[in-house]
Amino acid sequence: MAFTLVSLTLFGAVIVFMAAYGYRISAKTAEDFMLGGRTIGVVVMFFFVLFAISSAWTFYGFPGLLYTQGPGYVMFIWGSVVGFAGLYMFLGPRLWALAKINRFLSPVEVLGERYQSKTLRLILSLSILAFIVPYVGIQPLGVGAGFEALTGLPAAWGAIYTAVILIVLVMLGGMRIVAWVNIFLGVIYMTALLGSLLWAVQVLFPDGGLAQAASIVAQSRPELLSDPGPVGAYTPVVLGGTFVVGILAFSWPHVAIGCMTARDKSLFKWFPLLIFVFGGLFFYILPFIWGSLVAPAAMPMEELQALANSNGVSLQTEADRVVQTVISRTLPEWFGVFVLLGVIAAAVSTAAVQLMTSSVIVSRDIIQGLFKPDASDRQITTWARWAVIAVVVLSLVVSFLNQGAMALYLTDVSVPGFAQWAPALVGGLLWKRGTKQGAIAGTLAGVIYLVLSLVIVVNGERPLVIGHPVIPSLLVNTLAYIITSLLTPRPGEDIEAQFFDEVEAYLKAESGAKAKG
Repeated sequence: MAFTLVSLTLFGAVIVFMAAYGYRISAKTAEDFMLGGRTIGVVVMFFFVLFAISSAWTFYGFPGLLYTQGPGYVMFIWGSVVGFAGLYMFLGPRLWALAKINRFLSPVEVLGERYQSKTLRLILSLSILAFIVPYVGIQPLGVGAGFEALTGLPAAWGAIYTAVILIVLVMLGGMRIVAWVNIFLGVIYMTALLGSLLWAVQVLFPDGGLAQAASIVAQSRPELLSDPGPVGAYTPVVLGGTFVVGILAFSWPHVAIGCMTARDKSLFKWFPLLIFVFGGLFFYILPFIWGSLVAPAAMPMEELQALANSNGVSLQTEADRVVQTVISRTLPEWFGVFVLLGVIAAAVSTAAVQLMTSSVIVSRDIIQGLFKPDASDRQITTWARWAVIAVVVLSLVVSFLNQGAMALYLTDVSVPGFAQWAPALVGGLLWKRGTKQGAIAGTLAGVIYLVLSLVIVVNGERPLVIGHPVIPSLLVNTLAYIITSLLTPRPGEDIEAQFFDEVEAYLKAESGAKAKG
């Protein structure tokens, strides 16, 4: 226990020191605090984005759901890889160019100006915050689950520890240091994830490695190795819906804002390949192996159920920490602590970017955009820092009150919520005919339908959900956006020139300059 506490203290101190150093060297401007001065290069951006989406969910929630429901959930991962690649190939360059030309600091600001609508800016801000705030809270709770599995102490202590680190890091460091700290956190996370897998396989299955693990699972739980899985969850319709949810990763606000921090256009040339090779083929295979083979072979379902009963939690909650439990039982205590540090690193790396995004929306889009347009840089950054504290506290309260399967919260609630600004985003950047009336109608229709589909339950079923919560709500959103846009006057020529003609000319000029260089 003493070793664990000392390790956690030192780890937290390192992050706080990096944040303090970042505050000392940063320019005290809103652009530097919110977008890292638009100077993030390809290496830092890779760690920044990859570990902004790789969280406690990746180490705990993803394997935990595979352990209980089978391999079908991996469709979300492959859809996400497609979505991220699409973002950096098609939408990212345009979003980056618009932000750089017009000095926009938020993707919501970009759309507010594109559609010339403060009403839309408020709707987008509130809807994004409504779905990002609870997901921020999942990260400390995920750490808390591992903390409890390792130490036996209440999960709340691990959650509070993580929340304090988050507040200090984001308030002091801003986007630039969050991006740089993600390199440090990412290295720890990758070492813990890969190292724990290799070591645990060597100890648990000395005769045949993963082949031995697969043989054990095939004999004890064969239904875990194919769809629809042990509980029949992954029918063809659900598999398709899960893949669609993954594709919608391009609309995650904390990922989209990363495009606006890029130093130059060349970053978008390399990112799709990096995301596919290192993100998809290498990174996400590791937790998949943990959840599908190693954990089920090492810990039978009956044993996990007994542990859940003794701890007074649901089976899925216990499954969310099965990886940490197996590590704690198999490997030395010091390495179990290191793995917990890796999970904390993952949680902090993701939640910090989400917090930055939330604080930007609160300060830039709501307070300055709607109430005090003449605010100074100092005022904007002050509001953003206060917003960090408010979001962390609120997210923890919401998450403590609504604990459930970590993985399913991401795919069934947060991502469908994030997706509701996707039609306005795609249409605003790629479709000249899109109008503010269409964007408002589509976003409102999609959000309202999604909320109703999640809260209306009849005889244990959700009648408004067809396949997956995101599918009908996004369809309603998109149809409302397109039809309303076609029925209302098209945007003026000045909007077309600013958001399409100037952007295309700027991107061509950037490409020409790079070619000559």
